Amino acid sequence: METASKDLTAVHEAEHCREPGKIMQRFWETARSFEGQCIAWIAACFSLTSAGYLSWLYHMAGFLSPVRTDVFSMVVGYLFQAAGTGLGMFLLRRKPAAEHRNFYLLSLIGFFLAAVLSSLVRPLWLILIFGFLMNLGCGIIAAFYLAVPVQLLDRNRAKVFGIGYGISTLLIGLLSLVAGGKLLATRSAAIVCFLLALASAFLGMRVFEQTEPAEELSETDRGQKRMGPESLYLVGFTVLLFSLVKNLGFSFPTEDILNGVSLELSRLFYATGLIAAGILSDHNRRYGAICTFAALAIPFVMLAVQNEPLPRFLCWGLDYLFFGFFSVFRVVLFMDIAREERNMAMAPLGLALGRIGDAAGTAFCIGLAQYRLVLIGLTLVLFILATFFFFRLFHVIYEPEKEKERSEREIFEDFAMQHDLSAREKEVLRLLLGERSNAEIAGTLFVSESTIKYHVHNLLQKTGTKSRQDLIKKYNVMLFPGLGKD
Repeated sequence: METASKDLTAVHEAEHCREPGKIMQRFWETARSFEGQCIAWIAACFSLTSAGYLSWLYHMAGFLSPVRTDVFSMVVGYLFQAAGTGLGMFLLRRKPAAEHRNFYLLSLIGFFLAAVLSSLVRPLWLILIFGFLMNLGCGIIAAFYLAVPVQLLDRNRAKVFGIGYGISTLLIGLLSLVAGGKLLATRSAAIVCFLLALASAFLGMRVFEQTEPAEELSETDRGQKRMGPESLYLVGFTVLLFSLVKNLGFSFPTEDILNGVSLELSRLFYATGLIAAGILSDHNRRYGAICTFAALAIPFVMLAVQNEPLPRFLCWGLDYLFFGFFSVFRVVLFMDIAREERNMAMAPLGLALGRIGDAAGTAFCIGLAQYRLVLIGLTLVLFILATFFFFRLFHVIYEPEKEKERSEREIFEDFAMQHDLSAREKEVLRLLLGERSNAEIAGTLFVSESTIKYHVHNLLQKTGTKSRQDLIKKYNVMLFPGLGKD
């Protein structure tokens, strides 16, 4: 009888796995979730800021030499973005996010006006002024979409950021492809920016509505900080070094764009790197960090092939692909710290430090372009320094998490072995311990809700508990023995 019941359950599961509607329903539920709304908001905001920045770059290139265009866009412009991010952090420290709705909307309006004017005005000094103001607004907007969701994103922060940026990059690339390769170099860019600003405002307000004023921390909570000042300096300096080294080998020169390289289409490689890094980092933060460290070899590769007869589009694509890992690493690292420290204003700090490193690396790359051996030597010295700080950071941040994960995994396996749980029951238990409903567990495992009820019933019988709450409590007592004491 028991065998027949199991066979019937297996057939029942197989039937539901083949239902296309089930997958679409799961996709729709994810899109409507808070994580899905954050992805859409980040995608809209990054599309807006990317469109404005690229349009300004194309316009400025018509008035300046390629090298000067690079200096103003990727050195001075990046520094203004870092300053804007810092200003956003300052504002977020003074008041809870829920009280910044109006300032966020004003930031969008200011960015849109500066972006349009920077791509339409004729005098060079006005192009530069409006362009720098636009970059300042870009940083402020980024501070909001990185900090506001932190308090409600319990998990998948890397996926939310990586997929949001990836979708944005794909969108800009596809729009450019439809328009013949350089949509943002035309006056139509103003219409694109206007539509993206409306989308950013609408989606941002939906996320803001779900945030609540942060609770005042108790004295005990204030004393239980995860990281001291020395650890924070270590993290910040490592992010700064990584960004600096990454830009030493290749700085996306404007001269290549003028010679036919499509900036928007080459950024499709960036989308691939962003999405891959987001998924990998949420699967395991250590894997994402290690891949980012491995990508530090890219500057040496780019310096080695600099004089080789390779298509420039290939160089752009390769560098953008690995740039996605740097972008996710430096941002998610500080988003995790902000969540742990209960200080969401810290979340954008990784982007601010990264932009400073990007600007410094680009400046060295441009300034030492005629002194190739000096540039290689500087890259090597900074790479060695970055390696030293990375392994210190890995020991401080990721080794404790590794020990914690291993300990929890061993306890889970012991609990499952004690109660003779099957492989499927272990999957259900993991999700149940995360306080997922039967419907949510069914959606995750692509089976019917009745099948999940069947497995939950077996779990309760095998563990000798009467309810889901009793089961969770019994497991937590094993995980945290102190809970079982009076």
